[in-house]
Amino acid sequence: MNILVTNDDGWGSPGIERLIEIANELGDVWIVAPAKPMSGISHQMTYEAPMAFEQKSTRSFSLDGTPADCVRVGLTQLDTEFDWVFSGINKGANLGCDTNLSGTVAAVREASLFKVPGIALSQHLRKFNAPCDWSQPAKLAKRVIPKLLEREVKKSNWFNVNIPDIGDGDAETVEIVDVELDSNPLPVDYSTTESGELLYCGKYKERIRTPGCDVDTCFSGKVSITLH
Repeated sequence: MNILVTNDDGWGSPGIERLIEIANELGDVWIVAPAKPMSGISHQMTYEAPMAFEQKSTRSFSLDGTPADCVRVGLTQLDTEFDWVFSGINKGANLGCDTNLSGTVAAVREASLFKVPGIALSQHLRKFNAPCDWSQPAKLAKRVIPKLLEREVKKSNWFNVNIPDIGDGDAETVEIVDVELDSNPLPVDYSTTESGELLYCGKYKERIRTPGCDVDTCFSGKVSITLH
């Protein structure tokens, strides 16, 4: 099985390194990841500017582009037929309406356009800027990914996986749940700078938690999986 790995936190970030370790146990792995962080870039593509494409090591490349660019380049320029695209592990959840803004998710959405199924993985953090113990999301991702690979899906399908912040809890006992995507928008506010400019203030912790959907499931300490 040939696996293309990317992310939106940038080549060499801790989350993608963990994902690469897991992918290497499942098949032959290639990496094409953004040369710099591209969080919140959504499905933006680079059309009018050249992109530096640098080989870092065997089967590993950085691209001066977006996550969607990385997948498009990986699927079309590496002379390899890929079976799956993995994206992540992102630092920060991508739940509900976040999927429209996420570069992590856009990567697997782009793969689906080429009829290659994908898995996007993100780690929820109760405090966004807090340090992340990457061993915990890695343990949970290692449980989840093989189960998803066994499922019968269309080549245009992709999964969005959000891993809860369990601190130093037991990753082996965390429940893994298939849920629906929460369609509620984020509570939004804007502050005003001294010069009169507006500054976005997302109220992430105040978002609506619909029972049975991904936001409430992940915030409740369970792995949420949505199929698209």
